[in-house]
Amino acid sequence: MAGSFSYIYRSPLIRSIVLLNPLLILFFMSAMMLVQVMAVKVWEADPVQFGLIETCIPLGYMIGSGALIASGKRMKRRGRWVFIGLLVLGPLYILLSQVTSPMMALPLIIGGGAMFACCTMLTQIMLRTAVPDELQGRIYGVVGTITSTAPILGLTVVSVMADQWGAAAVLEGLGMLLLATGILAATTLKSIRTYR
Repeated sequence: MAGSFSYIYRSPLIRSIVLLNPLLILFFMSAMMLVQVMAVKVWEADPVQFGLIETCIPLGYMIGSGALIASGKRMKRRGRWVFIGLLVLGPLYILLSQVTSPMMALPLIIGGGAMFACCTMLTQIMLRTAVPDELQGRIYGVVGTITSTAPILGLTVVSVMADQWGAAAVLEGLGMLLLATGILAATTLKSIRTYR
């Protein structure tokens, strides 16, 4: 563990990914939980519509992943695409908070899944190519531990806030906070931004 943290600290790219990945998971999981609450409480979705909403989350991720795989080596400046996905997610959540029906939400949810895939798949590829084979198990273990803890904290806080102010208001605030985080990350995490 000490060697893993030492390696992460010495590598600007790995350090940036370790900071960014938990934030991505925290925001995405919290937003999807709020979308589920809005589907029931605000949009009054019937069982079929709720099922479609649940289907659109992995469908969007599959579409985003498929587009990345199809682009292959033709994709240039991969690091910038991480931040493009991140910067689009914030406004998408803000738009979702204004939606009044479940059917209107479906394309936005698919788009959110695709942008999330753009962020997370590319950072995983960066980790896979940048970390030496003999260290990958330990580095992925550290990243996985941190990443799995973040959503629990986020969901707890967001649940309490949604009970007080409503899911739509919290989702809108989450979108604004994610947009600000994306702008800050894009300007400060140069090692990811310049990754090719």
